[in-house]
Amino acid sequence: MSGEGNDKQIVMTPEELNTSIVTAIKGMDFPQIESLRTELKAVERAALFPHGDKDLAETVGKSIVDTSVFCKSFQTQTGKQLNGLEMARQFRSGGHGPWLHLSPQMEKFAEILRVRGRLNAIRKFDVQEYNKEVIDTIQKASGPLTTTDVGAIVPIEFLATVIEFATAQSQILPRLFRIPMGSLSLRIPKLSQAAGSYFGGIKLYHPDEAALKEETKPTFSYLTFTAKKLIGMLILTDELVADSAINIVNYVTGLFVRAFQWETEHEIIQGTGAGNQMLGIVNDPAINIVSRQTLGTVEYLDLINLDSALDENFNDLVYISRRATVNTFRAAQDTVGQPIYHDGYSTFIGGAMPAQLMGYPVIRTRNVKAMGASGDIILGDLSHYIWAVRQDMTIDQSTERYFEFDETAVRFVVRQDGMPGVSIAFAILDQAIS
Repeated sequence: MSGEGNDKQIVMTPEELNTSIVTAIKGMDFPQIESLRTELKAVERAALFPHGDKDLAETVGKSIVDTSVFCKSFQTQTGKQLNGLEMARQFRSGGHGPWLHLSPQMEKFAEILRVRGRLNAIRKFDVQEYNKEVIDTIQKASGPLTTTDVGAIVPIEFLATVIEFATAQSQILPRLFRIPMGSLSLRIPKLSQAAGSYFGGIKLYHPDEAALKEETKPTFSYLTFTAKKLIGMLILTDELVADSAINIVNYVTGLFVRAFQWETEHEIIQGTGAGNQMLGIVNDPAINIVSRQTLGTVEYLDLINLDSALDENFNDLVYISRRATVNTFRAAQDTVGQPIYHDGYSTFIGGAMPAQLMGYPVIRTRNVKAMGASGDIILGDLSHYIWAVRQDMTIDQSTERYFEFDETAVRFVVRQDGMPGVSIAFAILDQAIS
């Protein structure tokens, strides 16, 4: 700094700065080092992407790529799709194509292309050193490399990200009755109710004059929840953490969070209630079970029977099923010729609407059994499923046990339990036929 008062400009050489950073790191524990590493990466990313990183990605070699290029439609003026050679010409005429910034290796390779491979014309760098640098990078990324020296090795570039198909945010978990557990066990009183008997056995009557009054009182039962552990654990080597092209700790953390969400949703639907699993809707013996009309499929009359099995007091109902099961109703009609399934593919007054079946929202998830199995389609009010959480997901790191192996253990723990609080708020289609 320089200017007014006692501010002084401090000038440090790169070597002095490196020494200062090393000195500061000494004595730090693992979380502090990880925090510092995250901050340094944030500073570096801000320098790479000063205007934000939407549609931009960094490669392992620090090239910057505009990923939106790969989603654009390359067409001629007549609408004909361009072939690869024509796309390449368009990239050349428009600049770097998808590359907004080239890494040092790619800059050198671009220089080799510029001189058309006349290596003796290159003065900016040593070609043999470049070859060694590229080979080391390839070996680190893809394993052992066997090659002969052909004058210039082509560098590799890959995005510092992981390609995976997205598992959608659960549409089920936000609809549940989520309650915290203050201790290992939680006991909740429950009014004994059944369809048509809403007040726990209380009776109202008109007695005769001067007759003996009949005593009546409500009946209660209890729901008991016990915190059950759901654990995930992985071991990361120091080399993997340091050398990974992506932030491996952040990535696996996000991966485990999505996996825990998926497993929790699975147990809410299909959990056995034994072996530390929650009790799933389809395995609750007190829910409404409806026999299907035809073995191996779901029909319009099955939906009518599911709806009829539920008491009129349950109005916030949703269907839960697999995509293939729901698709059987895309062309189905009711008795007066109206479609029973509506979604964004259809046009209504006011535009597209969320998927609905028989007037109820539809949640599609692979955690439901395949069509034809018992529980392949569920109709119910998810607010009557109680999800008791003793401990939200905690993430712990430790190097102590694996210190001599240069490894870090990362542990993910959730403690929870769950079961239908009002069983008759749910109905499933049975495998048996009526």
